[in-house]
Amino acid sequence: MATAAPDTAPRSEWAANWPLLLSSFFAMPIPAAMSYSLGQFLVPLEQEFGWSRSEASIGFSLSLVLGFLAGPPIGRLVDKTNARLLALPGIVLTGLAIAALSFATASTALWIDLWCVVSLVGVLVGPVVWLAVVSAAFEKNRSFAIALTMTGMSMAAMFAPLTARWFIDHYGWRMAFPLVALLWTGPAFLLALFCFFDRRPAGQSKPEKAEQAKDEAALAKPDMRRVFLSGTFIRLAIAIAIVTTAAAGLTIHLSPALSDKGMSGTVAAATAGLIGLAAIPGKLTVGTIFDRVGQVPVTLGLMAVLALSCILLAQHSASVPLAITGSALLGVAVGATSVTFACITARLFDTAIFGVVYGTLVSLTALAGAAGPLLMSLIHDAAGSYAPAFWGTIGIAAVVALLLTRLEPVSSADLASD
Repeated sequence: MATAAPDTAPRSEWAANWPLLLSSFFAMPIPAAMSYSLGQFLVPLEQEFGWSRSEASIGFSLSLVLGFLAGPPIGRLVDKTNARLLALPGIVLTGLAIAALSFATASTALWIDLWCVVSLVGVLVGPVVWLAVVSAAFEKNRSFAIALTMTGMSMAAMFAPLTARWFIDHYGWRMAFPLVALLWTGPAFLLALFCFFDRRPAGQSKPEKAEQAKDEAALAKPDMRRVFLSGTFIRLAIAIAIVTTAAAGLTIHLSPALSDKGMSGTVAAATAGLIGLAAIPGKLTVGTIFDRVGQVPVTLGLMAVLALSCILLAQHSASVPLAITGSALLGVAVGATSVTFACITARLFDTAIFGVVYGTLVSLTALAGAAGPLLMSLIHDAAGSYAPAFWGTIGIAAVVALLLTRLEPVSSADLASD
């Protein structure tokens, strides 16, 4: 499990680090599991407390604002600290926080507080923790290793809605929360305990040769203000913000959206779960072709797929084949887009500033993820359906496609402080 040297053969690199990759794969879905499960709890909470769907979603949405604030500091902490010291307690605390959602009452203030706790401890097991270690362990196969790790997120999209629905139907919504927590954090903790070890040199996010480290140390400290004000970062941040807002809203509300069309709760949950299944080939395909094809063709293709999925899902029809096709295309687009953004960031920002840049972008996705479900709820409550949200996402896809075709690499050396 030691970090592979840059000249290690691909086969040896995989052989040395597959346990690390496996543990990261199963830990990645933890923060997203409750997000994807939330859609199944909306109706029970609405019936129990008389809440609107906006009120049922507001706790989750507001709590993710904390993720936005915590993203950059966590990114810096991961760069300076052994990630294992964050991951192991983070898994346990996140499981306990999810289970504590079962203590909800009619008080929306308590509901918001419980979700804030979930968010605060959830940053300890966020994507930056796992991807920082995986990207450092892999050299020749880094892009594909990142894609494989991020496919773990698809497990949550694929299984979380269906398992949450099963728990609710058989044990009630209160007992479902601790069962969901145990399902997603139990196996992940065991794998992390025995397989997740951070072999990075202290204070470094990636292994480097001695002469490379010296050259990097000789560089002036980059001016991060100039990095964040660069056209590339601003365009990338805007693209991530708007498409993540739409994706978060669509994925969490897809099951109730399908139910509103006349599908049963079980069929709607199973169909929505296809997002996770379809996201897997989408992510792996991007990880395989990104370096060969380039960011422009990949992003244009993904935004076209996203638009097509929304056209299908916007139709007021209870057709299961139509819903399956739309959900599968949505999963391909959402899953592949997340990997694409990670690959674009790695390509455009050099290693001296990659950690803080990616951590900031991850925090931005948390803020967008907070806005998405709430915005989707507001649209539903105002219009009486989710159709306007689906049609609006088509316009978002077009804007993102334009933004991502005008990006240039950003060097920390070029933006060094004087």
